[in-house]
Amino acid sequence: MQLKATLRCNHFLRGILMKIKRGLTAFFALAVAALISISGCSYEPVPYLCDVYSDYFPIGTCCKKSIIESYGDILNHFNSITPEYEMKWGIMEPGEKGEYNYAEADNIVNWARQNNRIVRGHALIWYQNVPSWFEEEATDKERVLELIDERIENTMTHFGDDVIYCWDVVNEALVDDPSEEQLASGEFYRSSENDPDRFGDGHSTIRYDFYGMCGRDYIWRSFSTADRVCREYGYDDMQLFYNDWFMHIPAKRDACVQMVKDMQADGVRIDGIGMQGHYWLNDYQEDKAAFIKNFEDAIKAYTGLGLDVHLTEIEVIVGKSLFGKESEQAELYGKIFDICRKYSTPWREGAGAVTSVTLWGAVDTSGSKNFIFKSNHRPKKAYYEITDFI
Repeated sequence: MQLKATLRCNHFLRGILMKIKRGLTAFFALAVAALISISGCSYEPVPYLCDVYSDYFPIGTCCKKSIIESYGDILNHFNSITPEYEMKWGIMEPGEKGEYNYAEADNIVNWARQNNRIVRGHALIWYQNVPSWFEEEATDKERVLELIDERIENTMTHFGDDVIYCWDVVNEALVDDPSEEQLASGEFYRSSENDPDRFGDGHSTIRYDFYGMCGRDYIWRSFSTADRVCREYGYDDMQLFYNDWFMHIPAKRDACVQMVKDMQADGVRIDGIGMQGHYWLNDYQEDKAAFIKNFEDAIKAYTGLGLDVHLTEIEVIVGKSLFGKESEQAELYGKIFDICRKYSTPWREGAGAVTSVTLWGAVDTSGSKNFIFKSNHRPKKAYYEITDFI
C-alpha cells in the first residue's frame, strides 16, 4: 500500500520532502476553500485532516463497527485507525482457551484494507482485559509467560503486516503517578500492591496482576516475543510500542524513561512510546505554561532515547457541556498539534520523531464534548486550531 510504503521512508528523506511539499499542502487547502466559496454552499466542507497533515504523519481515530456504519464522512479525515476494544485478549479469546473470536477485529481490518487505511494494533497485553479462563490457567510465572507467547504470536500472525504498521505490545504497565520512593526503588510498575484500586472489586473487565506474578519480566518477554515474531515472519516494517496514559506527567515520564533504558540495556527491542493523551481541560487551565512544557519535555525525553512517539488516544476532556470552554479546548488541541509538528522530524542526531497522531474519537456526543467535530459532524473551533498553520 502506498500509505504504508510512505511510512517506511527514513527520517532524512522525510525532512527533505516536507520542505518541498508543505507549500503544496497549503495551496491545496486554499484552493479547496476558494472552490467552496464559489459554489455558494450553505455549509462549507473543510479539508480532510489527513490531507492537511500528509507531510507530517498519519492522522488516526479509534474505530469500531458502529463508527464505520455511522461516521463514514468523518472517517474520510483519517488515514490511520485503531480498534478500540476488538483486538484485546479478553475479546478475542473469550470462552475456552484456544477458541478465537477474530470477527469484530477482522471487520475493522478488512474495512481498512479495502479503504486504503493503515491500522495500529491495540493492544497485545493489557492487565485490564484478559480471558475468563486466564487466571485458572495461569498457575505460575513460567505458565503466564508461555500464555503471553501464545497470545502474541497467534494475534500478530493472524493479522499479518499488510495494513497493520505497529502494535501496542504492552499497555498501561506503569502506575499513574509514581512516588519518589517508587522511582528510586524501581517499583513503579502497576500491581495489586503498588496500585490496589486498579485490581479491586467492581470493575467491569477481568483484570490480572501480571507484575505481581512475573515482575517486569512479563514486559520484557512480551516485547521479545513480538520481536521474534517480526523476524520469523518477515514483518520487517512493524513497530513495537509501549502505550500508556499520563505520559506527560514528569514522574511517570521518568519511570518510563528508566524502563526503556533498562530494556535497551538488556537488549530488548522497543521502537516507540504511545502517549495516550486523555487530557482534562481543567488541568491545562490551572497552569497552561507548565502543562505545555511537561508535554514537550516528555516528547523530547522519549524521542531522545531514539524512539518514535505516537499520540495514540487524544481527547481534551470537558464533560457534557462545552459552554464557555470551547475556545480554550481548541487552544489546547492547537498547541498539542503544534508540538507534534515540531517533532515530526528528529530534533537531534539519533533521536526519534512523532510519527503518528490518533484522536480517541472525533465527534461529540450527548455525554461528551471532548472532540473536534460537533454531533452534526461540523467542525468545532478545535478543528481550525489544528489546521490554522497552513
